[in-house]
Amino acid sequence: MRRLSVFWVLLFALVCWILFDLRPGAGLAGGLALLTAVALHLGLGGASGVRVSPLGAARFLPYFLVQSARGGLDVSRRALAPSLPLSPRMIRYSVRLPAGPPRVFFVGVISLLPGTFSAELHDDELTVHLLATDVASRETLHTMERKVGEIFGLALR
Repeated sequence: MRRLSVFWVLLFALVCWILFDLRPGAGLAGGLALLTAVALHLGLGGASGVRVSPLGAARFLPYFLVQSARGGLDVSRRALAPSLPLSPRMIRYSVRLPAGPPRVFFVGVISLLPGTFSAELHDDELTVHLLATDVASRETLHTMERKVGEIFGLALR
């Protein structure tokens, strides 16, 4: 069983206290938020020796928000304008991130790129589904992978 340090539990509890301001009835919501934070911490490898860089995460957040918005707008636009081309295809991408939380996180966030979806990961080969040929390129995937690497303090070439 993974051990969770007292520091992280106290930090998450402090964040929950700040967010919910100890209002009546907020105990349940605060408790659920605390459990969610602990689960995410464990799921991202916080108790397994994998370190998350606060600076890398802060740099990733704006990129994540912009790409999420672009992805949603692109798919909506294609759904509402049948004249826009759809040419679905699958591509293979060689993942450079190490196995474990960095790779799992990368595979999970691929879907925020416009018109993309992580279909299958086998060893270092990721199969990505593209909605159209103009939605993403290998360069876009490299950029995303590099930014995810920065979250975990990894420098990718």
